[in-house]
Amino acid sequence: MNTQNRVGDQEWCQLCLKRRVNKGYDQYLFCQRKMTKETIDYYKVGHKDGYTAEQIEMLTLGTNRADDIRKQRLLKVPEISKDDYSLGFLDGQNEYQDDYSMNAAFGFDL
Repeated sequence: MNTQNRVGDQEWCQLCLKRRVNKGYDQYLFCQRKMTKETIDYYKVGHKDGYTAEQIEMLTLGTNRADDIRKQRLLKVPEISKDDYSLGFLDGQNEYQDDYSMNAAFGFDL
C-alpha cells in the first residue's frame, strides 16, 4: 500500500494514513485515542510518586520503602520513558525532603 500520496490529503488521517476521515476532521477517531494515550508525561508521574513515596517513608519511619512504589510503577512504564520517570521520582523525593526540612526549620507542625 503506497501511503506517500496520502500525505497532506485531507480525506486521509494524517497520523496513520490508513483511514478516511470526514470533512472537518484531521484524524481518525481511533488514532486520536491512541495519540492521547501515548502523551503521558512520565516525568510528572514520577515526580508525584516520588513525593508520595518519600512522604510515606518519612511518616512510617522507613518501614515502607520508597523503592517498592518505584519498582511497581516501573513495570507499567514504557521502556522509552523509564529515564523520565526515574528522574521525576528522584526530584519528587528531593522536593519532599526540602519541604520537610523547611517546615522543621520554621517550627511548623510536622
